[in-house]
Amino acid sequence: LSKLPGVLGRSATISKARTPLTQPVSNTLYVLDKLRPFPGGFCYTADMDIILVAIFGLVVGSFLNVVVLRMHAGRDYKRGRSACPHCGHELSASELVPVFSWLIQRGRCKHCGKAISIQYPIVELITAGLFLGAYLTQPLFSLADYLVLAMWFYIIGSLVVLAVYDLRWYLLPDKILIPVIIPATAILLAETLVFRHISSIWHPFLAALAFGGAFYAIAAVSRGKWMGGGDIKLAFVMGLLLGLQKTALAMLLAFCTAALVGGLLILLGRKTRKDFIPFGPFLIGGTLVAYLYGTPIIHWYLNISGLNLL
Repeated sequence: LSKLPGVLGRSATISKARTPLTQPVSNTLYVLDKLRPFPGGFCYTADMDIILVAIFGLVVGSFLNVVVLRMHAGRDYKRGRSACPHCGHELSASELVPVFSWLIQRGRCKHCGKAISIQYPIVELITAGLFLGAYLTQPLFSLADYLVLAMWFYIIGSLVVLAVYDLRWYLLPDKILIPVIIPATAILLAETLVFRHISSIWHPFLAALAFGGAFYAIAAVSRGKWMGGGDIKLAFVMGLLLGLQKTALAMLLAFCTAALVGGLLILLGRKTRKDFIPFGPFLIGGTLVAYLYGTPIIHWYLNISGLNLL
């Protein structure tokens, strides 16, 4: 067991067991170890790190809302203060507190009284939850591990933006999607350098080419009716991020949930068979589930199917 110093000088006891950087440990014992209480009743990681990561996720989620809306409007999301989308009144600091400002104002602008989309708190909470999931499942033993976690935070934020944008406007913007390739490749290179396994890099690239190529074939056969260009690029990125097994799991989850949701919308009369349903959010949801919980899900399936005995 090793001691990992924390920001306040306390330490958390963590096992030295290592797993590949691209395969975070969704392991109950590992997570419980991060939540281990210390003498005096103070649980360092639970009381401090988790709270800080959650707050950071809420703040980032608030920024992601700005990115989505300003990018669609063709505005610079890096400059200018936030304002009410209806009356244009610039928001004060008290009106910009993630989730809480929306709840306190009952989902309405303090100045014009018009409704503010529930998208804001939902995106903030989802981002915070995903950041917490990444923090709890990513082994953190060295500076390199923290850098990998930071890159995953960037990737998660980009995927959230893509999911919301595609859900609202049926488009996966290249300016958000393409840059994800950079941290994905960086993680693969770090994996290869640390563990010196060439398979750490060529397996994910094989997955990217296989699934991206399959989506391209579907788009070509359907002449773009079944699959868009953004979905092809997203499938390629998924392969880089997850590798063969986890990308297959993510695809299975995406197709199954899309079929269920689409069927339900048709039954409720919200959609017809001729209507389009954005597939990007389902692919992104499958990607995030596979990233956080792919290892235990695959092991569970192999155990119940008996394939692990072959």
